[in-house]
Amino acid sequence: MSKSFYTTAVWASILILVMLIVPMSLEACPGCKELDEPINKGFNWSILFLMAMPFTVFGLIGGTIFLHWNGYRLSGVGSRLKDRFIKRKPFNR
Repeated sequence: MSKSFYTTAVWASILILVMLIVPMSLEACPGCKELDEPINKGFNWSILFLMAMPFTVFGLIGGTIFLHWNGYRLSGVGSRLKDRFIKRKPFNR
C-alpha cells in the first residue's frame, strides 16, 4: 500500500481519538447547568431577545421599503388593498 494511505489512516485515527476524548472533558456553559436559578433564566431570555432583534429590525425596514416602493400609505393600506382586489378582473379562460 502507498504511503498516502498510511498517512490518511493515521490522521483519521487521531481525529477519531480526539473526537472520543474531548467531549468527555468539556462541560456545559454555566447558564446551561442549572436552569432553575433566576440569573440563568434571565440570561436565557436575554439570548432570545438578542437573537430576535435582527429579524425585527430588518423586518421593519424591509416592510417599510416594500410599502413605500409600492406606493402604499400606512393609514390607507387596508382601503387600497381592498380597492385593488375589487378592481382585479377574473382570469380569462
